[in-house]
Amino acid sequence: MVKKVVAIGACPGVEEILSMKGYSVEHVEQKNVLDVLRKEGIEAVIVDLDNTARANVVISGIRHLYPGLWVAAISDDGDSGQISRALKAGASSYVVKPVNEKNLTMGDGESEIPEEPATESKSQPQVFLDDPRKVFPPRFYNAFFVTEYGKLETLRAERYNKNFSVILANIEGFNNLRKKLEKNELLEFLKELIKSMMKALRDCDVIGMVEDKKLVVILPETDYFGSCVSVRKLKKAIEHITTKGEPYASVIFSNVTYPRDGKGYGELLGAAENRIKEQREGTWLKLGFEDKPFWEAISVLLEGKGYEEKDIASFDLGKGLDLPVFFIDRLQEMVLQEISQDPRKKGVLYIGIRKISQNLPILKAVDTMGDTTTKIFIVGEGEEGRWGLNNAIPLYLNDPRLLETFFIFFLREDFSYTVVCRERWGEQYSCFHTVDQYLIEGLISKFQRDYSLQEQI
Repeated sequence: MVKKVVAIGACPGVEEILSMKGYSVEHVEQKNVLDVLRKEGIEAVIVDLDNTARANVVISGIRHLYPGLWVAAISDDGDSGQISRALKAGASSYVVKPVNEKNLTMGDGESEIPEEPATESKSQPQVFLDDPRKVFPPRFYNAFFVTEYGKLETLRAERYNKNFSVILANIEGFNNLRKKLEKNELLEFLKELIKSMMKALRDCDVIGMVEDKKLVVILPETDYFGSCVSVRKLKKAIEHITTKGEPYASVIFSNVTYPRDGKGYGELLGAAENRIKEQREGTWLKLGFEDKPFWEAISVLLEGKGYEEKDIASFDLGKGLDLPVFFIDRLQEMVLQEISQDPRKKGVLYIGIRKISQNLPILKAVDTMGDTTTKIFIVGEGEEGRWGLNNAIPLYLNDPRLLETFFIFFLREDFSYTVVCRERWGEQYSCFHTVDQYLIEGLISKFQRDYSLQEQI
């Protein structure tokens, strides 16, 4: 079988030399590289740096997507700085033109590559940022690589009409850690943190450091709900290191998705930064809900204390009040209408109705809905297996707290809403509702965990 090599750029003399070694060389336009590399049997790529735009970005992208592929860089320029940048981007070899049979090898011989110049660390941050391969696990990249790869992923997503997501992880109180720990202790902590995060990620995901206290993850071909799943996995993975271990360190995660939250990598990173700030100022962190069980958090919110009305609004309804009890039915109907208007959007909906009974209007409404990608769960007390619903899964939970509470937890990629109403006395209810996405995500996660339900986000 003929061995195949892809050539990007002019690559003068390459085809003649490699054909004598039994290779078939295919010259490919830069914009078509990813399409061609999907083919089987390609053993190597040669990139002509002299006439390939953003050549190091191309090399780094190929190296990440196809880590076992031989990537040779060729150029008229023998400058040590350019050689170093190409090798750092992921080139397997660097050849100074003119190419010949001796210096152009495809992994089947020794290549004469000028030694990469040594660089001195000017300060502790430089060790973290500029050469992470010296102190962190393989496949953990520096800020330059991650930024360039983010730009490359944007081009790919735009071309193939795909999603991709970005997760930003901010280590809170990093400066205090720097003061508290010796340099080697801080490095060990970061190594363990990064190692645990990498175990929770897929092989195709890219992780690196953009600042000493900020880590970024790029998730190719991942929509918003997929990124929510990744955030949940990351939180679990580092729990023993941060919240339960020493030194204690709080890590805030934010996730954004192309093109929903930004048209390019820079916009996505900016949106992720803004969401970190929103979480710092939000109810979830201010009221310390991370360490509280589900029903304790609900009780705090129903009390109407400790948070601003712009985030959450409390109200009463029921017998003798301005809002009647059937207002809850209207809220349920409105959420179902929202789902029906765009049934293709992914989402998750939990409706707590106290007792699951076949004659309830909400069950009839759900049963007659068309197909939807939103997962709908009806929560309450009842006899399991009595009947099925076309568009929802009944969750039969025997808990006296559920018998006195109505709730809606609705989270979709572009919309979120929650309302909880607990009976006080005489058919009167204390309620709160909110559109705070982070609070709703957290409450859903706690509800799933506390009742040992299959996680949906």
